[in-house]
Amino acid sequence: MSMHRTLQSVVPGETTLVVAIDAGMRARTRLESLGLIPGASVEVFNNGRGPLIVSVGEGRIIVERGIADKVLVA
Repeated sequence: MSMHRTLQSVVPGETTLVVAIDAGMRARTRLESLGLIPGASVEVFNNGRGPLIVSVGEGRIIVERGIADKVLVA
């Protein structure tokens, strides 16, 4: 059993660290192109209804809930 939680469980205003991405090659490649890579610091701005809005580096991106559930964070 993994001790990590997913990006989908992070509350707005919280900053967390990406540990791994548990997704297929296509989704992983897309997330990497957006800066969501293991070791990246991510701040969640919106985790209400609909997709998440997160800050990675100097930009903000939208992450669909299904994909956010595959991003493991610490």
